[in-house]
Amino acid sequence: MAVNDSFQGVSRSTHTYALLRAFVNELARCGVRAACTSPGSRNAPLVLSLAGESDISCFSHIDERCAGFFALGLAKASGVPVAVTCTSGTAAAELAPAVIEAYQAGVPLLVLTADRPPELRESGAGQTIDQLKLYGDAVKWFFEVDPARADDEKAADEPPSAALESRLRWIRTLACRAYWRALEGRPGPVHLNFPLREPLMLDGLLPGDATGRAAGEPYLRRPLGSPGGGDARKVLDRALSAARRGLVVAGRYERGPAALSAQGGAHATAGAAAAAFCASRGWPLLADPLSGARRGPAAIAHYDAILRAAASGKQDAAMTPDLVVRVGDLPTSKPLRDWLGSLPGVPQLALDPESVWQDPAAVLTASLALDPADTLGGLAAEPAPLRAGDADWLARWRSADELAGEAMLGVLAEHGASEPIVARELGVLLPESATLFVASSMPVRDIESFWPAREDPPRVLCNRGANGIDGTVSSAFGVCAHQAQQQANGPVVLLIGDVALAHDIGALIAARRLDLALTLVLVNNGGGGIFEFLPVARNSLARGADDVYTRHVATPTGIDFGAAAALYGVSHELVADVPGFRAALERAFAAAGSSIIEVATERESNRTIHEAVWQASKAAIAPA
Repeated sequence: MAVNDSFQGVSRSTHTYALLRAFVNELARCGVRAACTSPGSRNAPLVLSLAGESDISCFSHIDERCAGFFALGLAKASGVPVAVTCTSGTAAAELAPAVIEAYQAGVPLLVLTADRPPELRESGAGQTIDQLKLYGDAVKWFFEVDPARADDEKAADEPPSAALESRLRWIRTLACRAYWRALEGRPGPVHLNFPLREPLMLDGLLPGDATGRAAGEPYLRRPLGSPGGGDARKVLDRALSAARRGLVVAGRYERGPAALSAQGGAHATAGAAAAAFCASRGWPLLADPLSGARRGPAAIAHYDAILRAAASGKQDAAMTPDLVVRVGDLPTSKPLRDWLGSLPGVPQLALDPESVWQDPAAVLTASLALDPADTLGGLAAEPAPLRAGDADWLARWRSADELAGEAMLGVLAEHGASEPIVARELGVLLPESATLFVASSMPVRDIESFWPAREDPPRVLCNRGANGIDGTVSSAFGVCAHQAQQQANGPVVLLIGDVALAHDIGALIAARRLDLALTLVLVNNGGGGIFEFLPVARNSLARGADDVYTRHVATPTGIDFGAAAALYGVSHELVADVPGFRAALERAFAAAGSSIIEVATERESNRTIHEAVWQASKAAIAPA
């Protein structure tokens, strides 16, 4: 195919073909050597992309059923995934017998079905059936791929060249995921459904694509074998031996025997291992409190503020790593996620025994089936590596951390009982035996931004699977029940906002009915405070005479939480300042039963305080 060096003015068909070319090229880099095609119009972009890849042999078939079983035989004989593609409609259904056989027999197939786009479904358009999860449980993984609309959210904020580059990285990662998923564990088929829009023929020159890894390497490796197996460990050891400025990012990780512990300390085995590893190597540790790793001399507590300064161009390039090791979920911090996404040339390895693929920016180099606690704990116990690292590497991060922290506390001292200071106070006051449950939205962000590093952090939990606020109170009471069953002495505290509490207020009945003791720290800012940080809060249409924003977005509840507490037999105390909050927390821990400590804040001033903290941190890290 002809290539155009320019990214500007890319048409829809050119964009689609560019992504499909990268997708097929990545399949070849991973190891796909054969594909089976059958005729059709809607799948023409897939067929032409497969046939245009020099490292893949394409076998043409008239009948999709024959194509499927031919691919099955190829994959059975070679042990390598074989791609098979077809057009939309019942053509995709013809592949079902081969897909089912592949699943039952453990044969790796990559089933690439073309489809009509959503706007043509259930509208009388020809050759259009429901192809979503068409093969049911007979595939290891299903994914709907829409090349024309991939990553639209980023596209709005990026120039055309950057937007297309990010999409190319995304689809290369997707191809690798499909390949490794078909092979990992018991092999089997993977189904990718491609809704393709007209025009279906290339109407221009393809833009250049420099997103592939050097020397024909796959964009993302997932070494096969049992967790902790030799290949994955070799990849990690090679990367560690080459690094002079390594860095560990640790997010929520709740797996393993440690997650079942009722007492502080043991619950953070993976976190403690990450802290010990970074201390032994002299590497900065950027750890979300949900990881249990924000501890030890290498922990950088204020990375959110530091990386906000980096985004404004005030961070020294000498703080850029040459290797990133990632453990658990990605932390919540958007500046951290954006920063990791801005390092496409830096190797990034995930210790991911569950194949979760925490990589929205599509920049991971390898996903390794290695247990974080065992791997990092073992490395921390080994003698220091012979190769010298950057002697000032950790010191530069620690200096920025200290400066940001001092600036932050200076701002917070001026504002009384604010939402950030409540989060920080909990980080200081809670004993190691405590468990803090954090609501999504602002509370989990404030914990990440303002929680200090300490040697004996309490356990921190949050419903961050889907990041919703529903059921938060019930989940916190569930933690209380576990503590009671284990006869654990540590308190359970819930940090929650007024909207999240209103969402699950009926759960307070568990306090009296189930005789459970939960301390709820309620930050009541009269609505959804997180929305104040979004453009909708300052939109002239939303903030017009009718104030649609307040009614429909911020949604203040107007609930008298003292009256609600009395209804459910829960004690309630309203505090106005930091000393009052500390005293209320002590009283709640000493009393029997559940209680609500309510801290009244204000949405707009909360945004102002956060902005002042960020500005002060930037100025402290890199004074003008």
